[in-house]
Amino acid sequence: MRKDPGFTFYELMVVIAIVGILSTIAIPGVVSWLPRHRVSSAAREVKSTMEFARMTAIRNNALVTVNLDWGNDRLTVVDDDAITLRTTELPDSVDLQANGLVSPVVFNGQGFTNAGGGIVVVNTVNAAIVSNIVLTVGGNTRIQ
Repeated sequence: MRKDPGFTFYELMVVIAIVGILSTIAIPGVVSWLPRHRVSSAAREVKSTMEFARMTAIRNNALVTVNLDWGNDRLTVVDDDAITLRTTELPDSVDLQANGLVSPVVFNGQGFTNAGGGIVVVNTVNAAIVSNIVLTVGGNTRIQ
């Protein structure tokens, strides 16, 4: 007698049960990980936008301005001719807050800024999940 290829019903039910058990173990970890990931991702976006503005100012040897819209959680990079070079909008799950940083931030042709300070990226649901971005007068940006 020839055996048909494939899985039996019992084998299929065992696999479904194992997948269900593993899912119930993994889902709480993913749920707690997601807000932290969103905050760190938004912080990297802000840092990337600041570094883009600095590099553009150095490359063109011109002033480049970063306008921070705290209410709408948006950063807009504008050159000397008032041409928008980049707009970064953060997701609704995070808020952008000033921590001693004056808006707008202006980078000169040497990469220096008009003022240093900090930006705080906060999770809108859990305010304990934060990421701090520090901008120095020298134009360096780092995430803490």
